[in-house]
Amino acid sequence: MNFHPSPRSDGMASKKISVLVPVYNGEKFLPECLDSILAQDAVGMEILLADDGSTDGSVAVLETYAARDPRIRWWKNRRNLGLAGNWNRLLQEARGEYVKFVFQDDKLLSSIALVQMARLMENHPKAALVASASYIIDEQSRILELRDYFREGISDGQRVVVRCLEQPANLIGEPSVVLFRRAQARQAFDEQLHQLLDVDMWFHLLEQGQFAYLHEPLCAFRKHAAQQTHVNSVSGAAVNDDIILFSRWLAKPWLEQAMTRRMNFALAYTLRRQPHDLAQTMSQQLRERMGCCWYVLFCLLWKTHRPIQKLERKLKLIIWRCTHS
Repeated sequence: MNFHPSPRSDGMASKKISVLVPVYNGEKFLPECLDSILAQDAVGMEILLADDGSTDGSVAVLETYAARDPRIRWWKNRRNLGLAGNWNRLLQEARGEYVKFVFQDDKLLSSIALVQMARLMENHPKAALVASASYIIDEQSRILELRDYFREGISDGQRVVVRCLEQPANLIGEPSVVLFRRAQARQAFDEQLHQLLDVDMWFHLLEQGQFAYLHEPLCAFRKHAAQQTHVNSVSGAAVNDDIILFSRWLAKPWLEQAMTRRMNFALAYTLRRQPHDLAQTMSQQLRERMGCCWYVLFCLLWKTHRPIQKLERKLKLIIWRCTHS
């Protein structure tokens, strides 16, 4: 791994927040991402950028920004580590008390985003994960959707895990949306997972403590055809993720005890749509556990409620725009 340190160093041990940016062919949106990071008012911030073998102009962008700001440290991996491998490499190099990923396609929306999240963590020592509402934006940075799924404040971490599995969905958000304590991220991102590796990590953190949430959208997650989420969906690379994630977490005694009918149904319904024999077997076991009548009832409720949820999301965005215009 070739390191390109900043011209001067003010002592990595003193850094409070490690901002981590995994880079792979991100030239198009990378400047917007980095500008949003450099605009932060946070004191005591290191910015680590890891290029995983880009073939576009990403390296030139990194060189330009590193020359502008001494807080930036960047390198090119000696070989392509892949998505999870690059995330883990950045996590290994981080020296801050808090970790904040910001993906190359995404951006922070407020100059005090890091301050707000770190302050919430400091004010609540039992909090293991901080997240905020977020926008989904398109290639032109136009807002497509407002995501805001939790009540502001502090929630029980394990209860949040249950709620995510009741959907099942990543209600918390992508790595750009959260901040966590480096000391609590004892396990690496699981390289078996292609799409749900962040969810698995959030669950690992929430097992250890509380969930802190802010209603203000502090990050924008960008949707476009070249992003990894879309690539995984088209290629089918993440087809086994549900099986791995559900098997791992259903083996937890505390989650077994906390399972609700809604979660039981959601997992069974999701796995039933997978073509693999193991997924079908797991789905059948879950359906038998909740009973045929309950499963049919929840199917009807699910199909009725889905259009309502979509409408609620659209109305939420309209209301937000009207109140913040």
